[in-house]
Amino acid sequence: MDHEKLPEIKSKLGQALALIKEGVDESLPLLGDGPGKEITAMWEDFLREFLAYIKQKSRETRRNLFASISFHRIWPK
Repeated sequence: MDHEKLPEIKSKLGQALALIKEGVDESLPLLGDGPGKEITAMWEDFLREFLAYIKQKSRETRRNLFASISFHRIWPK
């Protein structure tokens, strides 16, 4: 493995997480208002596309990212 890539990957994931947190912070106050259904639909679309992309890339590369992740370890107790 190219270990020089690890800091770059960590940085990109950190940036993505920061943007997702901003989206959550902006979405939650609107859930009880008129656009609540649209907010929910946007999050469903985002998650569907994100998970589908991981599945597609896993098929293309024959490296299953989902199989490598322990959801038991990352899910809050």
